[in-house]
Amino acid sequence: MLTILHTEASLGWGGQEIRILHESLGMIKRGYKVLVASPGESTISKKAKEAGINVSPVYFQKRNPTSILKMVSLLNREKFNIINTHSSSDSWVATIAAKISPNKPKIIRTRHLSTPISNSFLSRLIYDILPDALVTTGESIRERMINYNRFDASKIYLIPTGIDLKQFDPARVRRAFYTDCFSVGMVGVLRSWKGHRYFLEAIPIILKQIPDAYFYIVGDGPQRENITNLIKKLNLQEKVVLLGHREDIPEIMASLDVIVHPSYANEGVPQSILQAMAMEKPVVASDAGSIKEVVINKETGFLTKPKNPEQLAEKVIELYKHPEYKKEFGKKGRKLVGENYSLEDMLDKIESLYKKLLNH
Repeated sequence: MLTILHTEASLGWGGQEIRILHESLGMIKRGYKVLVASPGESTISKKAKEAGINVSPVYFQKRNPTSILKMVSLLNREKFNIINTHSSSDSWVATIAAKISPNKPKIIRTRHLSTPISNSFLSRLIYDILPDALVTTGESIRERMINYNRFDASKIYLIPTGIDLKQFDPARVRRAFYTDCFSVGMVGVLRSWKGHRYFLEAIPIILKQIPDAYFYIVGDGPQRENITNLIKKLNLQEKVVLLGHREDIPEIMASLDVIVHPSYANEGVPQSILQAMAMEKPVVASDAGSIKEVVINKETGFLTKPKNPEQLAEKVIELYKHPEYKKEFGKKGRKLVGENYSLEDMLDKIESLYKKLLNH
């Protein structure tokens, strides 16, 4: 039985952590032994334990030799075949530990975000020289690593995040709520670069054309107070509903007419967009990161310029006035997810990479 270690220094909960959880569960079902190493108070530690995944509490301090030695001890004890690192601190600690460990597991560095990587020697060391493979979630991320950073293309693998098509099945999922009004929603962690501000600024424009529309924001995060204040400033308290963190995302999406995603930075291929498309929902998203790889303008949704509430509003109104677009985008979106972004396809690609690294 092959043994896999995922390391994650992040304390929060978003697409990156959700992917680690689903990937771990998928590989366990395929007969692998999987362990997640993360700070004890992190959300992923809690979620992984609840899901029945083995968890080891680890505090990653990349300038602390003790942190590295503790990781070496874990590697020696569990004899991992592969380590998959996900954030900066855990990548440094786990990668150095793997290199000095007698066990010598293979190292995969997964890059989830499209944030540019510097051309410093340290960046090249942690991304290009030390790992055995580098996984990206979007083609644009991969291309930048090859063309800008000049990393070894033969070590970089595109493995997009996969969606469980049985869980996100519009034929089976019931709505979380019912409304006769046109409903527009945004699903994601409340971070500044997710662009909630531009969604809110688009709402008064939309209401001029669709006065009975309602708007929903799903998620929690560091921008909650700022979003609440902006809702009050724009006098939208009667029109915008903050639903907070929800686990029933398929049911929420089934309740909405349109999903918006106005991010302006850092994105790979956002899971919420793939989930919306799997649920046959039209998406209005900004052209940031790898979003355009799945939101194909006028085919699976509308692409807008980042930080442009006017254009966002225009496209939402267009979907309202042309319900045939909603249906067409929804059908093509689910087809695209089914062909290229299913959970099983992601697991197949990961398993293939494992076997290649281990020559199995």
